Amino acid sequence: MSGDTGRRGHRAEPVSRHRFSIRRLLRHGRSEVRRSLQARTVALTVMLTLSVAVVFSVVSMVSVRASLLTQTTSQSQADFSNMVEQAQNNLDASDATTTVQIQQLVNDLASNLQSDGSSNLVGVYLWSRESTARSIIPVSTEPTYEDVITADMRSAVASDLEGNVFYQPVGLSIASDVMSGSTPGAVLGTVLDYGVAGDLEFFAVYSYTLQQQSLTQIQLSLLTVCAMLSIAVGVVMWLVIRGIVRPVERVADAAATLASGDLDTRVDVDRKDELGVLQRSFNSMADSLNQKIDELEEASASQKRFVSDVSHELRTPVTTMRMASDLLEMKRDDFDPASRRTIELLSGQINRFQDLLADLLEISRYDAGYAALDAVDADVRDPVNDAVDQVSGIAAAKHVVIRTMLPNVPVWAKVDVRRVTRIIRNLLANAVDFAEDGPISVRIAANRKAVVISVRDFGAGMDAATVSHVFDRFWRGDPSRSRITGGTGLGLSIAMTDAMLHHGSITVRSAIGQGTWFLVALPCDPRGAQLSEGDLPIAFRGADADDFAVTGGFGVAASPVAERGEIVAGQSPSDTVQAQAQASAADAHSENTSDDNGGPQ
Repeated sequence: MSGDTGRRGHRAEPVSRHRFSIRRLLRHGRSEVRRSLQARTVALTVMLTLSVAVVFSVVSMVSVRASLLTQTTSQSQADFSNMVEQAQNNLDASDATTTVQIQQLVNDLASNLQSDGSSNLVGVYLWSRESTARSIIPVSTEPTYEDVITADMRSAVASDLEGNVFYQPVGLSIASDVMSGSTPGAVLGTVLDYGVAGDLEFFAVYSYTLQQQSLTQIQLSLLTVCAMLSIAVGVVMWLVIRGIVRPVERVADAAATLASGDLDTRVDVDRKDELGVLQRSFNSMADSLNQKIDELEEASASQKRFVSDVSHELRTPVTTMRMASDLLEMKRDDFDPASRRTIELLSGQINRFQDLLADLLEISRYDAGYAALDAVDADVRDPVNDAVDQVSGIAAAKHVVIRTMLPNVPVWAKVDVRRVTRIIRNLLANAVDFAEDGPISVRIAANRKAVVISVRDFGAGMDAATVSHVFDRFWRGDPSRSRITGGTGLGLSIAMTDAMLHHGSITVRSAIGQGTWFLVALPCDPRGAQLSEGDLPIAFRGADADDFAVTGGFGVAASPVAERGEIVAGQSPSDTVQAQAQASAADAHSENTSDDNGGPQ
């Protein structure tokens, strides 16, 4: 049974595969025509050629058919006229007087006419025109086709008194043409004068089988010519278009390779026509692009060297100015009020200048590839608290409350404490500038693979276009805003670079009137593989710049179950209550305050 079943399945498989292959071939052909200029041009050309050939063939067939029918009709009429003349002469020369002799004469006459007639003569038929005592028995050389002589034809011949020849096209059922149904033919009739027996009705049936076969052969020949012509035109067009498209495809492939970063890509110039001009133009464009890129790289390198050199050279005079400013600060009480104010301004600007130099030196180290991590096992809460302490004075001056909701257990990770502190400090400084008296929330989420530090404000917020530039160097969201921190536009760029040195990342969401939310993702061990989104204890759910929805939750996950987003005993009940109370206080500034797992937003 199993063997028979297997054989039946084997027999059915080719049929199914054949049908599938045809459909797949048709789909492939349609898709190829839609996406390929070469295939589309060839298909349109073949269709146009085939249409013209078919129209020409139809017109030719109509003309040939009409000409052939006219010629065949003329031949049939001429042959019938000869038979009429021959029959009339035989009747006139006959001396038969008895009925038997007359009948024999008519029989012989029909046989002779059939023998002497043309090759397409099917049958000869003779009837007495009048019913008299000397009437003859109807004679036919092919009784099978006697029925094609219609009553109207016989009536027309019988009523004729002038010996006219009548013609009627008919269809004949030839045994050899069963598949074609019927063969065209014709019936010709007239009256013979036979004084002894009266007038005789004379009919002849002609078949146009040979002419029909010739016409069919011509049709097949024209169809074959049309198909061959279409194929030949298609092949020629394919070769011609291929000769045009292939060089263009090579240029397009070279352009794609050039766009991917291979600036040494060139195309071979193997033509002297317009395509050769395209090839040479592409190579010239690539050379110019290479030259421009080299110039820009050189200018960028020069700029980086300039920034680095200037930053280093300015450290000495700024240090001297700092010492002088400190000395003046120590003796400020000895000066008048205007001088004391000047000393304060001088000290503030020197501090700002030192911060700018520090940022520029850090950027120059990044660009030179000298930046390195000093990673140690540390409790991530410590650099977060240090950053909050460093920004607390600025926040208090702007009446901004910074709420830290950190786990009550250590959050261990291998990090560069100085860089993590700088990341959080820069994010907090940015949040303070745009908080607009709203609170700032700092939280931590951790699992066995990653630590995520959340910094969120509920202030002015940014639109999507602004969010896309927040990590650009020397870029500010609102240059006209009064900034106590005196930012340089490098803080967020440095924060992102510090996170990337840890093999981590910083993601941001913001919306006008809803504030800004940063998530700093750091691996627990930066020596491991790059973090994926599934490794994070909390992450933004969508990709939209204003989508605040998150997956996961805050806290320290101590088990694989917790790593899927549940908050476990990393926070004490009092911490949880405090976090909920602080999150509720932030609800007044944002409507998006919870996600699917209960983590505040």
